[in-house]
Amino acid sequence: MIWFLGITVGFVFLIILISITPVEISFQFKRKSKKQDITIKITVWYFFYKTFQIPIVSFDEESASLVFKEKSKVTGGKDTEKDMKATPEEFKNQMEMIQLWLKHIDGFRQILSSFLGKIKIIEFDWKSEIGTGDAAWTGLLTGMLWSVKSMTAGIASAVFKWKCSPQMEIVPNFKSTAADTRLSCMFFMRMGHAIIAGIRVIKHMNGNVIKLWQKTKEENKNKEAS
Repeated sequence: MIWFLGITVGFVFLIILISITPVEISFQFKRKSKKQDITIKITVWYFFYKTFQIPIVSFDEESASLVFKEKSKVTGGKDTEKDMKATPEEFKNQMEMIQLWLKHIDGFRQILSSFLGKIKIIEFDWKSEIGTGDAAWTGLLTGMLWSVKSMTAGIASAVFKWKCSPQMEIVPNFKSTAADTRLSCMFFMRMGHAIIAGIRVIKHMNGNVIKLWQKTKEENKNKEAS
């Protein structure tokens, strides 16, 4: 009886620990002199982390695909690299699979909205430099870019919880051409929120999950064969 009680207490403690686990997701997009880099860092309990750096290396004309070189690193581990290709056809197939799954989830928008509403933005920094070499056009584009940034911040404020003041800056370059930008933002959430959202998705699945998974695999095989 004592061992059963100990297992029960340990199981409940494990569930609580996982539920309150803090997760920070840091996203950074940087474009400078036609070079673009995306960096994503996921941190758990403020110490354990994994970082993904995905620079766009080149464009493969034969397959009409973008070539990426993914660099990743985990806590206490070594850097790893691997090349990836993304073709328009592969992107289209992935979007079709996502749409197939979404059709079988009742109230997905409500579930997603509830989940995103619990995520906090704790850092938002977006700085840009723009120039065309012509003062009039540079001024016009600067105003348009300010509108885009303001609209983006407005949409984000309607979806997420803000725990910081958004930092945005645009530097117009009236002497030469420039199109550089750096977007850095950090999100905070609890693991329990993601677990609850996952449970709600499974609960509202309209149909058999295993059959849907098998159907997805069959369609992927048919497309690869063709």
